[in-house]
Amino acid sequence: MGKEIPLEVREQAEDLYVIEGFTYEQVAEKTGVSQSQIKRWAKEGQWRKARQEYRDALRSIRRNTVLVKKKLIEKSLQTLDPQAIYAFSRLTIATGDKTSRDELQDVSTRSIKTPEEAINALQEAVELKINTMLAKPGAISFSAIKDMKKALELLEQMKAKYSKPEERKRGLSDETVEDIRRRILGIS
Repeated sequence: MGKEIPLEVREQAEDLYVIEGFTYEQVAEKTGVSQSQIKRWAKEGQWRKARQEYRDALRSIRRNTVLVKKKLIEKSLQTLDPQAIYAFSRLTIATGDKTSRDELQDVSTRSIKTPEEAINALQEAVELKINTMLAKPGAISFSAIKDMKKALELLEQMKAKYSKPEERKRGLSDETVEDIRRRILGIS
């Protein structure tokens, strides 16, 4: 009889197959367990069914996240509610890449109580997202560009409505916004 394999190795193998999408062969290589043993575990644990359920759940989460973003941006554009705007900016960054989430940790305890605070929070979120997009031009999508365009328009509307005349000169100028749009779209 062979050596007993620790439960942790079996759990790791299942995670590699179900969550990471590895093949039986790749799982065997990573865990050091024979491919035939991996297949037995997969059959016993119904890994194929679990993998499909996991993928379905991820698709549902992505779809629902997009719908929530859409509702938040629509509410933000209609009402200019600082909390809705902040929620949109946080969700946009939180569902972005790891760098954005790490950089957001510094402002995660921020409380938005005034329109000016919402403007500043959205300004930071937009700048962070644009910088992230420019750092990885190959990952820029049409929907991300549209989101940034809407966010920039919202930011300008909020500044026009809530900023004091002497404060309106701060932030992104029209020229800077246009330059950013051109960079994102790859227009020279």
